[in-house]
Amino acid sequence: MSTPPPKDSRAASRSTVAILLIALALATALVVTLGWQLHNARENQRWLAKRATQPYIGMYVPRIAATTLDGAARTLGQPAADYQVLYFFTTGCPYCRASAPLVKSIAGQLDSASGGRAELIGVALDPADAAGAYAREHGFAFPIVATQDRRSAMLFRARSVPLLLVVGRDGRVRYARVGAINTKDGVNGVLTAVRRTEASAAGPTTKES
Repeated sequence: MSTPPPKDSRAASRSTVAILLIALALATALVVTLGWQLHNARENQRWLAKRATQPYIGMYVPRIAATTLDGAARTLGQPAADYQVLYFFTTGCPYCRASAPLVKSIAGQLDSASGGRAELIGVALDPADAAGAYAREHGFAFPIVATQDRRSAMLFRARSVPLLLVVGRDGRVRYARVGAINTKDGVNGVLTAVRRTEASAAGPTTKES
């Protein structure tokens, strides 16, 4: 007949199993924690990349001296009154072409919506002759600046076009929209932004599109 293991041996075995279970639980918790930290790190990296390449509410824009196609001096990023609406586009962009009718609608309503406190400037990332022909084709009656300085455009996060920005007197973006402006939301977003006074626009008030 076999002899049962001594009680001390059984107790040691149970203790070993308990230690192994605790170690396994700790290892599992460590793996979960590391996975969560890695996920957060990736999310933060994506957030930072987006901040560096896409426009967002509250960001500051530079002030860049420019000349319109008709020879007038303008400063991009510095409103003449309370607000400056900047419309970045290229002449070969199909989304810009599709946006042209509603951009004209914004231009037509901007003065009444803002009480004369806002200006719209088109920024064509193309040569002046191409920008002029495009403006005439689409009946743009607002000032157009033509530039091929992509570095300056990137300071406004004009990585993709069309891009609409509403800039306040403090140089901060009040409204931003990237992509085709083919719904009333794009029009209303701009008009709502320029209806607000500087006092009420101290913080972000319009969602990024």
